[in-house]
Amino acid sequence: MNIKNLRYSKGWIVALATIIGLIFGAYTFINRAVTTHVYVTNCGSVDYKPTILIKFCADAGVQITQIEWESWSSEKAEGIGVYEINDCEPSCVDGKLHHATVEITLSKSKSISGKETLTFISIKTKDGKTLPLSSSPSDAWPLELAG
Repeated sequence: MNIKNLRYSKGWIVALATIIGLIFGAYTFINRAVTTHVYVTNCGSVDYKPTILIKFCADAGVQITQIEWESWSSEKAEGIGVYEINDCEPSCVDGKLHHATVEITLSKSKSISGKETLTFISIKTKDGKTLPLSSSPSDAWPLELAG
């Protein structure tokens, strides 16, 4: 074996090792990105960064809409949204919606169907006033039992 052939074989080994390294790195990056998503339970489904969260799934009489998430992690998520409640007067079909801007905190992470999922919501009015049709500026409920 001459020196020239040896030099070319080392070049191919380096090129092959580089390609394998890039493929492994890309796979690891994509795998971590997909598997580290954190979800939230929302009326029986597992959702990622929803723009609406519903308290009463049967009629959506209380919900948080127009959600904008400010932070999102496996321990908690925080955002701002609009709390809406239907007064159901004279009926829920003909009722009026009442609104308040709220700060949202999601917490209580657990694995559901193999996905890291936040399962509890706490809200409080942004202006400190009471929630519509309530005597409190805050509310909280388990999302996995909503409805």
